[in-house]
Parts: sequence; structure tokens; C-alpha cells
Amino acid sequence: MKQLFLLFIFILSSFTTPAQNSYSNSGDKIIKNHVLRVGVREDPPFVIKGLDGTFYGLSIDLWHMVAEDLQLVYEFVEYEHMPGLILGLSRKKIDISANPMPVSSTRIRQLDVTYPFMTTSLGVVVKKNKQDEITIFFSNLFSYGFLKLFFTLIIIVFLFGTLVWWVEKKYNAKDFRDGIEGIMDGIWWSTVTITTVGYGDKTPKTTLGRAISMVWMFIAISLISSFTATITSTLTLNQLESKINTIEDLRKMKGKIGVTAHSGAESYLLKHQINPVSYVKPEEGLEALESGEIMAFLHDKPIMRYLIKENGNEDRFEVLQSNFKQNYYSFFMPRNSRMYKKVNTEIVDNIDKDSWHRLLQKYNMDDIN
Repeated sequence: MKQLFLLFIFILSSFTTPAQNSYSNSGDKIIKNHVLRVGVREDPPFVIKGLDGTFYGLSIDLWHMVAEDLQLVYEFVEYEHMPGLILGLSRKKIDISANPMPVSSTRIRQLDVTYPFMTTSLGVVVKKNKQDEITIFFSNLFSYGFLKLFFTLIIIVFLFGTLVWWVEKKYNAKDFRDGIEGIMDGIWWSTVTITTVGYGDKTPKTTLGRAISMVWMFIAISLISSFTATITSTLTLNQLESKINTIEDLRKMKGKIGVTAHSGAESYLLKHQINPVSYVKPEEGLEALESGEIMAFLHDKPIMRYLIKENGNEDRFEVLQSNFKQNYYSFFMPRNSRMYKKVNTEIVDNIDKDSWHRLLQKYNMDDIN
């Protein structure tokens, strides 16, 4: 009986011993039965959330291809913001991010970065100009900002002209007459002084009048310089928007360029001492551009081209040809991920296939330069 019992235990153990079901690569294992947690954040055209709650898009489709080749079981974990997704990777709450992120030295030190499956650059989006040059000139000439500056200048000219008239009228009645005519004499003198014409037909004679004149001359130099610069900036705004080729062109916008918060575009501008206006989503940046809150919007070129075309705004916005800061898009995993090598190999294999090029065409990404 004892021998029969031992034989029974041996047979039972042979059936109940779990079989090892894994992929191996230099000692690293990816367990098939383990459900991977894949972090995602809506970011068209890479990650798009359908009405039924399912995810699709360029990087999602690429992940499907990789996961199918490796026979992986996975579930998507949605994040609202990119910093939360990165934090989830750092704390190993998710196994991989299906959202492509630009590669940076900081992210390489903190996370495992796969082979880049796409190379892009930052591009500038501006409003398309539908008006002719004469219309643009007069619309800018009579804009609120221009008129506000103009009337401020008129008030200052009036105040200094009246002040000099009041000081000079008792001692210099020839140049600064009494009553309303004398006030007009003072305004005329103030206008001639600020424009540096210097007719000399009316000049202060008293010590106080001349002291006020000296102060007015120095103030006038500063005012007329600022006024001229503002006029030039206002009247050439549309030309500037269509000729953005260097970082200096971006710097000239003086806080009138938008980006998405925590993006590569924001980091790029801050690195060059340019303070942009930050928005949560690119769509918000386009709305601000439409309303005139900003002059231009800096973001990844393929994303902006997709959004503009998808929303039928090709007649309203334009992505300029100029390129800023090249970006390399990769998947990210927690540091020392056991599936890094296998996933990395599959990404390289898949982006060499015709199916990958068909995906690029599907999402209008086949021309990303």
C-alpha cells in the first residue's frame, strides 16, 4: 500500500507541476500570463480615444503589432496628463508607455528608452492671412493697441504744452498768448519739440519754462522711440508671423508664442530664455491663436498637421516650413525592465515592414519633415 501511495503522489505531482511559459533573452523573461499595464494618454494622432472608449492611433497600432509578435496580454491604463504617466513609469505602476515621448537626457537616466520609431521636429503654427496688404495695414493702424498708444501720446503732448504756456504767458506773451490761443501755442511748441522738427518760432524765455523744456525734450526722445517701435511692430506683425526661421524670430514675439505645458516645445523655449504661454492641450493653443491671444504656436509638426487637417482648419492655420529642435519618439519603460530587449527588437523589426509605412499613410504621417 505504501508503494502504491508513493506512486500515486509521483503521478499527481507530474500533472500539477506548473510548466514554465516564458520568453527568454539573456536571462530576462517576459511571462505570457502576466497582464502588462500599458500607460496611455490621449494625444492624436499617436493615441486617439474612440467614442466607445477604445484606443487607436499610430503608436497604439505599433504596440499592437509588437504585442502580437510577442504574444503579450495587456490592458491600457489611461492618464490625464503626461507628468502622471511619467510618474507611473518611475514608480513601476505601469510596464510601458504607449505614448511616444521625445527622448531627453533626463528621461534616459530615469527610464528605459526603446529604439526611436520616428524622428520629427518642432514646427510653428500661425494664422493664415486672407486679407490683402492694404486691408492688413489699416486694420493694424486702427487696432485698439495702436489707438491707445496714440491717444496717450496726445494727452502727454497736451499736458506739457499747457504747462509751458501757463509758466510763459506772463513773461512771453509774444510766443504764448493769453486764453485758448495761448494754449494752442503751447501745444504747437510741445508737438514741434517731440518730433524734433525745431521750427524755433516759439521758445520759452523764463528759467522755469526752459527747465520744463529740457525735461520734456528728454522724455520726448524716449516716447517717440517707443512709439516708432510700436508702430513698426504693429504694422509688420503679419510679415513677422510668416517669416519665423530662427530662435531670434521667436524671441521677437515677446511672450506671444504658445506651447503645451510640460512639452518639449516649452523646455526648448525656456532653455533659450523665452517665456511662452502654456496650454493644457494643442487644441487650446489653436483657439488662442484664432482669438489673437498669441501670435504663433510651437508644437510637434506631425501632431499639428494632423489636428489641423482632421478638424478641417487648413484654411485657417498654416504650419510653417521652418524646423526647430529635432525630436526622437520612443516607447518608455521602467528602469531595468525585464521585457526591454524583446520589445526593442520587435520595434526595430516592425518599422522596417511595409505595414508600418501603410500606418504612416493612414495617419497622414508619411511626410513628417
